[in-house]
Amino acid sequence: MTAVRNVWAIFLRELGGYFLAPIAYVVIFLFLVTHGTIFWLSARSFTNRPPEISSMLEDLFGFALYWIIPLSPLLTMRLFAEEKRTGILEMLMTAPVTESQVVLGKFLAAQAFYTLIWLSLMPLLVILALLGRPDWGPILAIYLGIFSLGLLTNSLGVLASATTRNQLVAAVLGLTGNLLFFLVSLLRALFPDEPDFRRFINYVSFIAHFGGDYINGVIDLRYFFFYLTFAVLFLFFSVRVVEARKWR
Repeated sequence: MTAVRNVWAIFLRELGGYFLAPIAYVVIFLFLVTHGTIFWLSARSFTNRPPEISSMLEDLFGFALYWIIPLSPLLTMRLFAEEKRTGILEMLMTAPVTESQVVLGKFLAAQAFYTLIWLSLMPLLVILALLGRPDWGPILAIYLGIFSLGLLTNSLGVLASATTRNQLVAAVLGLTGNLLFFLVSLLRALFPDEPDFRRFINYVSFIAHFGGDYINGVIDLRYFFFYLTFAVLFLFFSVRVVEARKWR
């Protein structure tokens, strides 16, 4: 129970920190303005005819990946880097908490705030429900996909932040890692006649997950375990990095 209380305390501390950081409000503002504009333009195209709800959903979530890739590095870059620079991390580690509890609490806070940002689109989904009868299956699949992908990208961002004292460097490292996962789909062009290799690339490609399954309402648990496996791996490395720096 002590471990749970420690993780919960760190989680609340970090989550509250997001609401005090100007960067969080800038990100939310840009996020809502971007998606609100996309939604308005999509709805406006149906001025003289009934709206096609499925088309509006594709427009609204079509840029999800392009937001996830930079969003996680922005949310996680300060978690360790800033506290290392100011010396707060050293003070935190003198408290009766373990490195794994600190890493897990910070990660859960980033994942929670990341989820809240995506839930901010719910008013637009309510408008869609008023315009017609949207298929909630694809919406649920997209949200599950966004949440589970966030496990990977946010854990990678935590690892990036744990390795440096500079927030900008942490953001660049996290963004680079996300881009590598994102661009892996380009490898299919190198082996056009290898169906087994193409299936493997589709399995690890973010683009294939969203464009082929989630947007069509298909929930593939293999993708969830893929994200979860990498998340556990990145968090494990984060703990090791924090432990190594503790004894320097």
